[in-house]
Amino acid sequence: MAALSTRTSALAPPPEITLDAARNCAVQMPAATPRIIVGSKSASRRALLEAMGCASFETRVADLDEDAIGDRAGDPGTLVRAIAGAKCDALLERHFATEGDDDAVLVCGDQVVTFEGRVREKPADLDEARRFAQSYSGSSCSTVGCVITHDILHGTRRVDVHEATVSFGEFPPTLVDDILASDDGPVVLQCAGGLMVEHPLLRPHVRGVEGGVDSIMGLSTTTLAAQLDDVVAARRAFAERYPLVYPRLGPVLGRPAVARGRWAVVGDVFNTAKPASRVLARVSAEAASCAAVSPYGKDGLTSISDVRGALDAVDLCVSPRIGAREVDVLADRGVRFVFAQPGADGEAVLAACRRRGVVVQRGCVLVDEWPPRS
Repeated sequence: MAALSTRTSALAPPPEITLDAARNCAVQMPAATPRIIVGSKSASRRALLEAMGCASFETRVADLDEDAIGDRAGDPGTLVRAIAGAKCDALLERHFATEGDDDAVLVCGDQVVTFEGRVREKPADLDEARRFAQSYSGSSCSTVGCVITHDILHGTRRVDVHEATVSFGEFPPTLVDDILASDDGPVVLQCAGGLMVEHPLLRPHVRGVEGGVDSIMGLSTTTLAAQLDDVVAARRAFAERYPLVYPRLGPVLGRPAVARGRWAVVGDVFNTAKPASRVLARVSAEAASCAAVSPYGKDGLTSISDVRGALDAVDLCVSPRIGAREVDVLADRGVRFVFAQPGADGEAVLAACRRRGVVVQRGCVLVDEWPPRS
């Protein structure tokens, strides 16, 4: 992060520092943006999302002790990355239903204020708020923010840090007391660094801004729009590579390129008394190739990690505990599709697929319809 400067002459004349001004300069979301879930209770961030063209979105807030995360004496960019990432992880782990959120993009963020290279928390009381605000007179401070988009469908995450610097002219000590005594005074205690730059009493003393007004307000719309562009492009490329030709057959069998591709079946596949052996026979008859993986054997393939060559899909016919472990293994190999048989489709497997961005279909390949052969 660039060092903070107390000089004001190098900064451009300030734009209007208001939420309305931030809305007016908001970059629009790309077309075909997926459903958005916002991991923030910030009113300004929600307002900026609306200004970007997001007419409706859901808000979920993580129950998180932010003070226990990161090093306040270290790099501010690293700190906001850690806090925003922890919010994202907590929401994915605790607040997402097994089904219904798979098509959404989770947006999380965090912001801190820095002054003379040091991170400033929300003021503990009015006295600290007064000291913070007065120190900005004739000087400058920065906001350092992080934006994260996590594509739940593909399990991919984009993380960027944005920064803005605000320079102030000299202002009298009485101004701070006037701000704290105003109707918005209590809000200052909820602002990092006690910085409420949009306050009408403070705005006239802003002498320069470097960076976007939206960034100061807590969300760089330029950054978020670029991240969402990447999400849309990645989803489009995925759909072109694995077209869902027969939606009624499900997200795995409905894609002929996957259903007729290279599979592996994980289960007690060599025990003819077990359903897994019949599953292996059916998949072997339908797919281009099928590897037999038995976690219960001592020889041969005991895990997806033992399979040589590329795979398009994996059928799980094991306990959810073993299945969840195998999902991590197959995801590391780049496998994007899982078919979970009855009994193998427990929450542990579904959660692992959700966490790793693996498309999962629940059913039984012995009775489910396969796509027609080309």
